[in-house]
Amino acid sequence: MNMQLTAFGRLVVLRRPPLCSEIALWLIGEVVDLEAQCDALQAGTSPPYWAFCWGSGQALARWILDHPEQVAGRRVIDFGAGSGVAGIAAARAGAASVLAVDVDPGAREAVRANALVNGVHVDTTDTVSGEWDLLVAGDVLYEPGLAKAIEDLRRIACGSSRHVVVGEPERPGNPGHAGKLVKRYDVRTFPDVDSPTQAVRIHRLA
Repeated sequence: MNMQLTAFGRLVVLRRPPLCSEIALWLIGEVVDLEAQCDALQAGTSPPYWAFCWGSGQALARWILDHPEQVAGRRVIDFGAGSGVAGIAAARAGAASVLAVDVDPGAREAVRANALVNGVHVDTTDTVSGEWDLLVAGDVLYEPGLAKAIEDLRRIACGSSRHVVVGEPERPGNPGHAGKLVKRYDVRTFPDVDSPTQAVRIHRLA
């Protein structure tokens, strides 16, 4: 495949995140001076967050791969998908369908490319739509708009057969939540631009 995705002006490379090495992703390479480039994550309208496999995404992917019964035969949404690692894990684990939701067109393109290289199918969109059984989201509760969207989806899920599961990094300043703790993973963002975060908690909100 002729990969043309770029981040910070460089072509991305295929890499395997340490916590879910079964999955290959197009990510930024070691040749980029991450320390010098970190400011670029805050500049422009669409920072290439998808070019990093964030710790929360790795943790959700690991949980899904280790517990395929959570997704098998279900319609799964990967909300705030980024690289799409959690959605790809769900597809590998036997989900009936996977929809990756991200407002960044670059992220949606990356999800499609990452799904292709892993031999699975993941649909992409910028909004939650249609019927779903399980919604997973990584590192979204810190942002008020996304946190409200998750709360609205949690309310929809409550009292039904739907479930909402989030992965939240143990990062200073992250808000707490009342969900049931499912699992805790020691994990870093890959490549690591999220120090000092070294662990992620998986919570079931509904």
